Amino acid sequence: MEIVKTPWEVLYKFILFMFGIPLFFIGILLVVMSGNWAVILNALMWIIFSLGFKIKSIYNRHKLETLRRKGICYDGSVVKIIPAPWVRIGSYVTARVECLYKTEKGDSLISSGYYLLLPFDRKEDLHAKIYFNRNNLEKNIIELFRKDTGLSF
Repeated sequence: MEIVKTPWEVLYKFILFMFGIPLFFIGILLVVMSGNWAVILNALMWIIFSLGFKIKSIYNRHKLETLRRKGICYDGSVVKIIPAPWVRIGSYVTARVECLYKTEKGDSLISSGYYLLLPFDRKEDLHAKIYFNRNNLEKNIIELFRKDTGLSF
């Protein structure tokens, strides 16, 4: 099984290498040639924006590792995929998933954060592990896996 990535893990690289760094180098040239700082300030805005996404990614990874060690884990099945069509990264579709998990008290439904799904991903091909904080069940995180379908690209 393969872990499904979140937009925060991928988007920071795209913003940094497509906008931040190229605009920064163009800005350096413009400062040297004409003393214009506007492009460097724009580049710094994109760099800060991408670093914010990287910090969000690191925070989510740290939260997942902590809940793996100290939390309660349930296996879940994906019952619904909720696409977010306003955000597309390459061929990926950004979507949230609703997962059903079984506890001692009965079945429960939980909604995840955003994930990058392939256009042909089906809910039957996805598997979820849900981690809860032992002291506060409101603090949770879902780790989404893509099952091996036998397709090779």
